Amino acid sequence: MTCPVGKPVISPPENRALIFGIRFFLLTLLLLVLGMAPVAVWAQSQAINATIRGRVTDPTGAGVPDATVTISQPARGISRSLNTGPEGYYIFPNLPLGTYWVSVKKEGFAALQHPDIVLAAGTEAVIDAPLKLGAVTESVEVRGGAPMVDPARVNLGRTIDEREILNLPLTSRNPYNFILFQPGVSGHPNPELGIPRTINTNGLMDRINYQMDGMVDTQTDRYGLRLFPISDTYVKEVETVANSFAPEFGGTSGNIYNVITNSGTNIFHGMFTWIRRSVDATARPILLSPTAKKPGLKLQDFATNAGAPIIKDKLFVFGAYEHLTRGVPTPITILPTNAAGLGIPSSLAGGSSPGVLHGQFLNARVDWNVTPRNQVFLRYNYFRNQFPANTSSSGISAGLSALDAWSDFRDRAHVIGTQWISSISPNLLNEFRMSWPYRQNTHFPGALTGPGPVILVSGVAAFNGTNAAGDRFAEKIPNANENLTWIRGRHSFKGGFSLSDIIDLQRFVSFNQYTFPSVAAYQSAKSGADPYAYTTFSTQSDPSGLHYRSLFWGFYLQDSWQATPNLLLIYGLRYDRYQPPEANPNAPFIFSRKFDTPNGNLAPRVGFSYRISDKTVLRASTGIFFDAPPTNIWFNTLNADGSNRIGNASISGCKGVAGCPAFPAIVSLTPPAQDVTTVVPNYKNASTVNASLQISRELSVNDVVSVGYVFTGGRHLVFLRNMNLINPTGLLADGRPIFSSTVSAATRLYPQFNNITLQDAGANSSYNGLLLTWQHRLSRGLEVSASYTFSHTVSDAPEANSFEQNLPIEDTTNRLRDRGNSSVDRPQAVTLSAVLEPQVKLKNRVFNKLLSDNMFAILGNFSSGDAQNIVANHRLNGDSTTDPVTRPLFVGRNTARTPNIYQVDLRYTRAIARLWERVTPQFSVEANNLFNHPNVTSINATATVNTDPTKGLVGSITKPATLVPTSTVLEGRIVQFGVGLRW
Repeated sequence: MTCPVGKPVISPPENRALIFGIRFFLLTLLLLVLGMAPVAVWAQSQAINATIRGRVTDPTGAGVPDATVTISQPARGISRSLNTGPEGYYIFPNLPLGTYWVSVKKEGFAALQHPDIVLAAGTEAVIDAPLKLGAVTESVEVRGGAPMVDPARVNLGRTIDEREILNLPLTSRNPYNFILFQPGVSGHPNPELGIPRTINTNGLMDRINYQMDGMVDTQTDRYGLRLFPISDTYVKEVETVANSFAPEFGGTSGNIYNVITNSGTNIFHGMFTWIRRSVDATARPILLSPTAKKPGLKLQDFATNAGAPIIKDKLFVFGAYEHLTRGVPTPITILPTNAAGLGIPSSLAGGSSPGVLHGQFLNARVDWNVTPRNQVFLRYNYFRNQFPANTSSSGISAGLSALDAWSDFRDRAHVIGTQWISSISPNLLNEFRMSWPYRQNTHFPGALTGPGPVILVSGVAAFNGTNAAGDRFAEKIPNANENLTWIRGRHSFKGGFSLSDIIDLQRFVSFNQYTFPSVAAYQSAKSGADPYAYTTFSTQSDPSGLHYRSLFWGFYLQDSWQATPNLLLIYGLRYDRYQPPEANPNAPFIFSRKFDTPNGNLAPRVGFSYRISDKTVLRASTGIFFDAPPTNIWFNTLNADGSNRIGNASISGCKGVAGCPAFPAIVSLTPPAQDVTTVVPNYKNASTVNASLQISRELSVNDVVSVGYVFTGGRHLVFLRNMNLINPTGLLADGRPIFSSTVSAATRLYPQFNNITLQDAGANSSYNGLLLTWQHRLSRGLEVSASYTFSHTVSDAPEANSFEQNLPIEDTTNRLRDRGNSSVDRPQAVTLSAVLEPQVKLKNRVFNKLLSDNMFAILGNFSSGDAQNIVANHRLNGDSTTDPVTRPLFVGRNTARTPNIYQVDLRYTRAIARLWERVTPQFSVEANNLFNHPNVTSINATATVNTDPTKGLVGSITKPATLVPTSTVLEGRIVQFGVGLRW
């Protein structure tokens, strides 16, 4: 089979679907068979479940063998029993989340009862049982839940529990913002449904492995993107792991963010809420011009959920629905005189864009206790978003795009997920999970969008069409995880396997565009006086898009060994393989004809937890962690291989030039030498070496403080460099080469192409962080989690293929020229979350009623500002791919910083009454950025530099950057009111 130049070899869609269906069916069957075999094989058991473990001892401290330990969860009808081993140890892995009772019985000893053990996702509750001599009919009850100091954990992280999920302020209605409230993480919340911005994860930007119920929720094209939006309405809790996780977790060197969905129980429970934003109480947007009209940032939200038993202790159902509308208007700032001169109707050039997010979420889940040894759940999620006037034309500010230069947006997601937990025997447990998420979105011309071509008058207006429509992104990721846990004496062996088949489609926008230097030039072309008065005609067309397919899989083996009663060792090995799609063997550029798959992704890891005393635990861990590569590494290469697949071309200086269109004609252009993006032939997967040391001290039965140190060393990080620069003609005073602009076969390595951006592997980073955390478990109505991070991050290249950054290095002859502060270097960060429900008992019934049933919840986010480059107002090195980030002489990378961030969010909830003992009407008010602090995330860092050699050093600063605020991803104060019903 031959393939035209620029077209990768791809199987027909029907063949791909059939082949995948057969492969996936056979693989699933194989994994199920292997999962039932009594050997330690594969996956990720603690991603969604929990564990109770401990040791039963007699009054002398010796282990008690053959004691009967029983755990039960009445809300779900779950009960398991086993006998302790020869030294008194026991372990119950793979437990569904909830509140448990633990009872221990042994002839000759009084029975021990330990109620109210709350298991959150990933929890390993250590419940030791010191028995007292007595009759088994006697009973000793221990109160207070599990110990606050967790001696079975080696990683850094936390679980945001159900009480916090229900009550913490969330004006965005976006639970992904909760990722910011874990130790060692900093960033900015997202006011819409996307990911938080500029997240520092172990010194790397946006390295997040998003999951739902331990299954795939990570969009693969760029780092740190979630695949589909989620609703706060069906989130039970969020498990976050920040550093040094065990071998069972993979796919990232940064963080794991795992949403646990809610389920039904034996008790009928649910809620309904209606939320509306108060526009009058909401502050003007940060940096909005004082003369501009305050936009109507309206929000209205309806949400409900309910869980119930279908068969008590056997079959449960849970459902949720949310409908969210949020106004996201952008003021149109085209001057009336300019609009009149361009002939733009006032209805299109005034007011605001009618941007309104229309989001709907649906969740349905069924849990089934098939037998006492087998539990299964099946879940379906749906999301849709219809968003008119979502994106303005590029090349000009959004405020200067008339309403006919905007495009609409549509987004859809379907997700199916299931889990089956099987207790083959008390010492052998199996877990199988699989899901099939599918998401697609597109921008398209809306009702107001003009017919085209797009007319862009530089610095004045864009109108008559959009250059932001026609794109499409679609991704399916059928995935499966299978694991087995084998308990043998002091050892808990685990093994696991994971597989993700990634099927992608990406399509670029299509447009035709004329760019004019002034209103007068446009008028001259429109009248026919000078049809070539424009500066540039541009065209792009991508009717089919690009289909490609990747395969990610990995496995691990690990052992949790209780070496002594006080020492737990966790060690093992993980292997990940990230297989790229098929390359185009006929690509015009040689590097793009074959993709290599790195094979050496072996990641050993080891950690320990040592109980210095009953109240103090020392933890340490280290290991290697491999990043799942962004699949855009290969898409960029397939898409820009030199064949001009998307027909991108432009022509300038058209007066008297043959082949130029006379305005407003649309013509096909012969593309010039193409810009190419490719991947280095010996590509290696990015990895980090992580190490952490932490000591935790229980201050009281409900308080624990931890102090820790974290190191992360990034290796083989992807960076970008232009490998086809023209021979340098000189050097700047700081040693940077100045590349020529004269193109010839003698000056370019590959003269048939223009710039060639190489996605290279080899950049390094170094992160050092000191962490201080305090956690107060719920008592007397108060629950608190707080952390402080002091850190510094250095890297020798800008981030590449991130959602927020994709910059090349500045000096291709010396990468160390870019060594400096990382783009996410944020030296200090403090986060705080607290929920308080004061408990009042007064004799006066009126005051008792007024002071009771009040819930206060607070989120605090305080941090250093964002690192930012000081850049020159003139390209100094002759490399057009570095625009606009060429730095002035002797200025390091990311040496400027935006102002500090101070944000406090607050929610107050008042229970109005209690009906039939279980039904509670409520009223709430919540505020984002309560004190309306002007948080700024970008500043004017452009400095004026000297370009005349006779007046000094070329590139030296003649006028410093003003550093005045220019934009922000954060909001001013937002106030919302709500009423609801909980039962």
